[in-house]
Amino acid sequence: MNYKEIKGKKHFVYDSLSEFKKYKKDLTTKQWKDNPQEGDWVVADDGGVVQILKRNGISHPSDRKNWKAHKGYVRTVVGTFLINDKTEMDTDFDSHPNRYTFSKNLKRANDNFKKRKNITKKEKLFATEVIVGKDAVSAVQNIYKENDFNKAKKKAVLLLKQERIMNEVEKGVVDIAKGLGIDHEYVLRRLKALADTGEEENVVLQSLKELGKIIGTSNPTIKRDVGIVGMFQGFSPKQLAQAERKELTEGESK
Repeated sequence: MNYKEIKGKKHFVYDSLSEFKKYKKDLTTKQWKDNPQEGDWVVADDGGVVQILKRNGISHPSDRKNWKAHKGYVRTVVGTFLINDKTEMDTDFDSHPNRYTFSKNLKRANDNFKKRKNITKKEKLFATEVIVGKDAVSAVQNIYKENDFNKAKKKAVLLLKQERIMNEVEKGVVDIAKGLGIDHEYVLRRLKALADTGEEENVVLQSLKELGKIIGTSNPTIKRDVGIVGMFQGFSPKQLAQAERKELTEGESK
């Protein structure tokens, strides 16, 4: 017999059916795949007896055929198990570093989320809402149906830290920028104007730094493309407007 606590409550696992009956004489058991419900005590495939703490249905964002075959999932104090013909339930705590995942390898539920390379449908919708100007928290509340502000805020921060999502945001913003006639040539011209005509030394220095980053001279160790987004970081709208006026004036005088 073994146990672990969840929110201060002990949840026991019995090594065998005979041990369970020794301590729980008035309770019955069933096989864990025999339509288990929350609160049921079930016999696992390894012969141990454990209580079902949660049962729920399951769906996959892309509705893949193999996910449709599942009859939901159950969670015990040991781990979480899909209800299907192939899954076997065990009562070995050591095999489940995290009871809230199906995997026996992930210690944290977010590990798979952070390792994933391909963007999901909801993540793409989230990125789209951010691109069109909605704040990230509101986007999470809308896409993920999360009404709790603090939870939505934590989710938004986590999403914005993922490279696949920021790449999607960058791509969308660049597409919009191109539609407005804003490309790398336009940005470089504006930065050059700031560097050449800036009245304040810090504006000139900042412009030269940004140009150096773009062409790869200010930091040779940085070998990545610099997108349109963020190229004007550090400049005020007033400074940018002055550079634009100066550029137009020079263009008219030629």
